[in-house]
Amino acid sequence: MRYLITIIILLSLVVSSCEDPVPTDYDPQNYIEAALVVGEPIDNIILMRSQPINASFNYEESLIRDAEVIISFDDQELELSTEQSGERGYFYDGSYIVEEGKEYNLTVNFADGTTLTGNTITPSGPVWVKPPPENLQFPIDTINKDTRDTIIWDGEPKNGYWGISVKTLDTLEYGLYLDTVPFEEKNRRVTRRFGGDGGGGGEWRYQELATWGLIPNNQTPVIWDLFRWYGLHEITIYNMDFNYLRWVLQRLSASEYNELLGSVEGNGIGVFGSLHAVKDTFFLIKNQP
Repeated sequence: MRYLITIIILLSLVVSSCEDPVPTDYDPQNYIEAALVVGEPIDNIILMRSQPINASFNYEESLIRDAEVIISFDDQELELSTEQSGERGYFYDGSYIVEEGKEYNLTVNFADGTTLTGNTITPSGPVWVKPPPENLQFPIDTINKDTRDTIIWDGEPKNGYWGISVKTLDTLEYGLYLDTVPFEEKNRRVTRRFGGDGGGGGEWRYQELATWGLIPNNQTPVIWDLFRWYGLHEITIYNMDFNYLRWVLQRLSASEYNELLGSVEGNGIGVFGSLHAVKDTFFLIKNQP
């Protein structure tokens, strides 16, 4: 009888386990990454459906292309368009330029009848006090990279922090921009302090052409370890609304999505924020031929 009871218990466990959901079942979520930039058109509003980590990720296939996306402000409504192939997000197919100090509302109506919403007020813009020099010499001494070059800007940061990015504009050409070297001389990578790829991570670090950061004051010396290439660069200072500031904090410091740092409501996760930027270009001269 004892053995019979044991067999019955084991069989009941097998039957009950068969009724459990498959461990690999995945419930996808709608995801949006949307930023309005003052002085620029409404463009590249990314709307995606998340994919399981046990499958190959395909960016283009993850894009949602059948939603109704509307940006509204004052008494206007702008319905955005998208392309049925490629990697571009939603955009406004018109001449409207995002304005400073204006409240914008986002509404996304999905094909299944659900909705996602967001709200942002665009910030004021930074202005240059001391922009970067036209040409910047990378230190010959790569161990002691002292600098007296400092960039300074002014403005009213909406939340106490500025965003700053440095982007390589041309990874190929070098002599094309300088009269002091042969015209055909090509660009090359910066040798990083902690190894060729900057401390682990592989070739992708050089494929990421922009480096982002946050700064709590309105000036900074040149940080040489930010650079991955020599040649032509663009530096941008951003004033961000609270929505986008939280998003940058999440992207820079977290490995997974934190709902407390998101800024949309309804059927989806993500950000709807705004920025105001000032830009300039400079040329980073090689430390040696």
